[in-house]
Amino acid sequence: MLVVEKTVWEDGEVNNDISVQDSRYDHNYATLWGRLKSAMKVLFGKPVYYSDVYINNPDDFRGFVEKLNKLCL
Repeated sequence: MLVVEKTVWEDGEVNNDISVQDSRYDHNYATLWGRLKSAMKVLFGKPVYYSDVYINNPDDFRGFVEKLNKLCL
C-alpha cells in the first residue's frame, strides 16, 4: 500500500512522508513464517517485492497528483 502523510506540528514544522507498507494477506505472507522470511530478506539486503501502483483512469491519476500537490502548500 502506498501511504502519503503530511504532519503539521504545533510549532509549525511540517513533515511529509511517502512510504510503501507491506500488509499482504495473500500467498501465505500473513503467517509468522512468511513475515519472518520478508524480515530476513530486508536484513540481508535482498529485495522484497511489492505490488506496483497502477492507475489506469486519467481522472483518478489527476486527482491523485492534485492531492500530492496540496501537500506542498
